Amino acid sequence: MLKTVGFPSTRTGDQTIVNGNEVFATAGKGIDFSANANAPGMTSELFNWYEEGTWTPTLQFGGATTGITYGTRFGQYTRIGRQVTLVARVVLTSKGSATGYASIVGLPFNAAANVNSMTVVDPASSFAGIIAGGATLLSIASNELYFLQQSITDRTTMSNTNFGSTADFRFVIVYTV
Repeated sequence: MLKTVGFPSTRTGDQTIVNGNEVFATAGKGIDFSANANAPGMTSELFNWYEEGTWTPTLQFGGATTGITYGTRFGQYTRIGRQVTLVARVVLTSKGSATGYASIVGLPFNAAANVNSMTVVDPASSFAGIIAGGATLLSIASNELYFLQQSITDRTTMSNTNFGSTADFRFVIVYTV
């Protein structure tokens, strides 16, 4: 097999890789779709990122984790281009003594500026031991997920008082980096 390191490919037509992977040796390089027609507002036609992995969600109240202990704490992520999908489950054995707003930190990627991603979670199936006066929401800002409760008339930030000592919750959220 001829190896042309440092030289551009002179092949034309469809290419088939019989065994192995296509490897891009330089960060930021990928598959260029610029031959496609552009939609209004198009900002990129380069597919240059795919990644899967795990992350560790950390619950905090008022920015602190004092005394919080876990029975289970697990997260997975998939990043495709600029879109990140997080899946997580957290089971507390103690909510600790920290007070204040409830949030999750430890996200694998920061959200892009001006991203207003939110997910609505069904409390009956996904949030055991959490008391909310309406639907439970997760909202993202930079590198932190905030717990909110949505009632018919308003949306308020949830706090340590909304969590039982053995709360068990899971969620999926998609956001842009």
